[in-house]
Amino acid sequence: MTWERKKVLVVVKAYPEKSTKYNNHLVCTAGITDEGDWIRLYPITVNRFVGEKKIKKFYWIDVECQKATNEKLKRKESYRVREDSIRIIDTSLTDPKANWTERHKIIQQHISKSIESLYEAYRDDKTSLGMIKPKEILEFYHNNELKIYPKSNNYQEMFDGSRIPIFEKIPHIFKYKFKCEGCQETKKSHDIQCEDWELMESYRRWGPRYQSTEILWQKLYQKYYENMLRRHDLYFIMGMYSQYPTWMIIGLYYPLKNVTEIKNNGNVTLNRWM
Repeated sequence: MTWERKKVLVVVKAYPEKSTKYNNHLVCTAGITDEGDWIRLYPITVNRFVGEKKIKKFYWIDVECQKATNEKLKRKESYRVREDSIRIIDTSLTDPKANWTERHKIIQQHISKSIESLYEAYRDDKTSLGMIKPKEILEFYHNNELKIYPKSNNYQEMFDGSRIPIFEKIPHIFKYKFKCEGCQETKKSHDIQCEDWELMESYRRWGPRYQSTEILWQKLYQKYYENMLRRHDLYFIMGMYSQYPTWMIIGLYYPLKNVTEIKNNGNVTLNRWM
C-alpha cells in the first residue's frame, strides 16, 4: 500500500481517548478532502490539537496517509497518517462568524438524507462517515449522573520539551433524541450518543466553575439544545463505531440560521441575511 498526500478540511475532532498502544491520547479526526470525499485520519495524538500551533476545526491541512487495511469493519474512509507529515495550509475558515457561508458552500454538498440512508450506504460500500440534518430534535439528555471533574493542572512532558494537558477519561453520557427524514413513515425516532469534543470539554471544564451538577446541566442544556435550536441550524456529523456497525454523533455542525441555501437554475448559492 503506497502513501499519498491529501488536502483535508478538518470538520470533526472527537474527545481524546487514551491509547495503550501509542501511550498517548488520540483524537478521532475526520474531514472532507479537496476532491470532495469524507476521510478519517488516524492516529493523530492530542498534542497536535493543543498549544499555539494546534489544528483547529475548519483548518485545511496537507497530510501523508495510506488506506487502512487492518480494520475490523473495513470502513471506506479510514486512512493511517504519518503524523509528522501534517502541515496546516489554510486557516481562513476558522473565524466563528464571518466564514459560516464559505464553510457551508463546502459542507452542504455532503448531507445525507437520513440515518437509514447511511446504513444502506454502509451495506453497499462500507461508508462510515456522513452528515444529516435532523427533521426534528426532540431531546438532549444524559443517561448517567453528571460529575464535577476537578480542574486539572497535570501535564505530560513531550520528547521535544513541550507539555500537553492530561485529559480526564470521561464516559460518553450525552445523547440526542431526534427524527430524521427516514422516520417519516415508521413514526420512530433515534436516540444516539454524541462524542463531540466541544460538548465533552464544556462538561469537563464548566464543572469547577459552577460547582453544582444542577447548574452545570442547565448551562449545557442551554448551549447544546436551546441555543442550538434558536440560533443555529444543527446538523449531526455521523461516524461508524470501529467495532460494530453502529452510528454515533461524532461532531456537531451548527451554521447560523442566517446562512441560507438558495437554489437558482440548479446552481446552489448562499445568501447572508439579517
